[in-house]
Amino acid sequence: MIQKTTWFQLRPLYQFLRQQADNKKFLKYLEVGATFILVALFLFLAIKPTAQAISTLVGEIKSKELNIKNMKSKIQNVLLAQESFAQVQERYPILDSSYPSQEKFYQVASNFSSISKQSSIVSPQIGFNLNQNPDKKSDSATGKSYEVKLNGSGSFSSIMDVIEKITNSRRLVDVKSIQIVKNDFKTGSASGEINFNVSSDLFYLPSSQ
Repeated sequence: MIQKTTWFQLRPLYQFLRQQADNKKFLKYLEVGATFILVALFLFLAIKPTAQAISTLVGEIKSKELNIKNMKSKIQNVLLAQESFAQVQERYPILDSSYPSQEKFYQVASNFSSISKQSSIVSPQIGFNLNQNPDKKSDSATGKSYEVKLNGSGSFSSIMDVIEKITNSRRLVDVKSIQIVKNDFKTGSASGEINFNVSSDLFYLPSSQ
């Protein structure tokens, strides 16, 4: 005889099967969630060093760009300095003749003699005083100097001309004193002839300073 199965008899089986299906679904969700967490953790651990490396490289690139910019500026300054030096170097002979690094006594004597001749000075005499005075402000401030004395005679206009030429000469000169004395007719000198004495300081700048 066949027995009929009622709903109440199958209900525990149905609940068991449903529970198993829910458990299987939960395990599936848990597996998927764990997979996402593992993938995210892997990506984080893998990307973090890469991001740090990229950040470091970006910093180094910016630092090198700044260094390159500074180097370009320095190179530009060097080129400008070389150009300025080339321009000054062309004028160095003029500068050296005005403010030389040596005394150049022979050149000074020749220059003063030529000026005296051009100004029609009679019997010019040139003397050098090499005694240096360490207390002189000009020596310590602008270099070294020595005294040059020019004696002679001539007309008043000739004396003024020689003084003007000495003052306007290219060599740096400081005229300290001018003495003018009219000749005594009893000495037999020519009429209108005047004696004069011009004392000047000539400067030079030794290269060791």
